[in-house]
Amino acid sequence: MAIPVIVIDDEQVDRYTVKRRLARHGGFDEVLEARSGDAFLIDYCDRIPPIEFDSAPVLILIDINMPGRNGFETVEELQRRQDEGRAPPSVVVMMFTSSSNPNDKQRAKALPLVNGYIEKPIDAAGVEQVFDLYRSHVTGKAA
Repeated sequence: MAIPVIVIDDEQVDRYTVKRRLARHGGFDEVLEARSGDAFLIDYCDRIPPIEFDSAPVLILIDINMPGRNGFETVEELQRRQDEGRAPPSVVVMMFTSSSNPNDKQRAKALPLVNGYIEKPIDAAGVEQVFDLYRSHVTGKAA
């Protein structure tokens, strides 16, 4: 089963790097992308008809610091829309950021939808960590 992925990041270079790293791994499906939290909500939650994903939960890698709605605000809005039935019901969200601020890590940990925190830049070990976190979340077994 290939993992469906959406990368939300305002930096094109970071989106490109993640797409290349995930493609090299081989366990991930085509990587969709959004340049902001608002673009993600419009393109993937407000779209009519909605984008159909197969039964696998969607992996969302989201940056924290973006113009407009930041990563935390986007995740909170995604949760609200899920509660209303207006967003993909099954997601695995990982904060993907250059921030090593302990407050950001704590805030991410406090959000029910967030399953992991990955620091940029991503390398092969980081991709494996993403894969393992996703798999452990989906199977309910520790990585």
